[in-house]
Amino acid sequence: MARHSLGAHGARHGRRPGSRRVTPSTRTTAAAVRAAVTAVRDPEYPDLTIEDLGILESVDVGTDGMVAVGLVPTMLGCPALKVIESDVAAAAHGAGAGEVEVTFLARPAWTPERIRPEARSLLAREYAIAIRGRDGAVICPVCGGRDVQPRSEFGTTLCRSLAWCASCRNPVEVVRRGVQ
Repeated sequence: MARHSLGAHGARHGRRPGSRRVTPSTRTTAAAVRAAVTAVRDPEYPDLTIEDLGILESVDVGTDGMVAVGLVPTMLGCPALKVIESDVAAAAHGAGAGEVEVTFLARPAWTPERIRPEARSLLAREYAIAIRGRDGAVICPVCGGRDVQPRSEFGTTLCRSLAWCASCRNPVEVVRRGVQ
């Protein structure tokens, strides 16, 4: 007679070895940890979260309290990565997590398309930062003009390039595609 993986008597007589029981308390902690991690602010744009910017890929909370967070960096070598990693771990611990592992993922690659529409609007309105469309077009965040000409591949930060709007004659910073 073949034995069931849960034992000869089935599930009602015990759990599988190594399994953990999920309790309402565990579910509450998992929800609190996810909420805390998704609320972590970007150090460069404090009005936006890492979720708004498409940096947060995953939050997995084990029944043992172990938290694994996957982040997609906008740029390798970004000086803010250590700050984001520390803030994510602190947020998870503050919400009741046990051990926290933060991993920067190589895949999927970050692209500006990961930025939420509301975040795009805020970047344009509050920071005068443009995001190149899928077709490569840049709309000036100051005047809405489409005659934006590239000036330098390197901007004030690793993740932005410099351009010039011929319509309103203002400099424009443009979010670069991730360089992995």
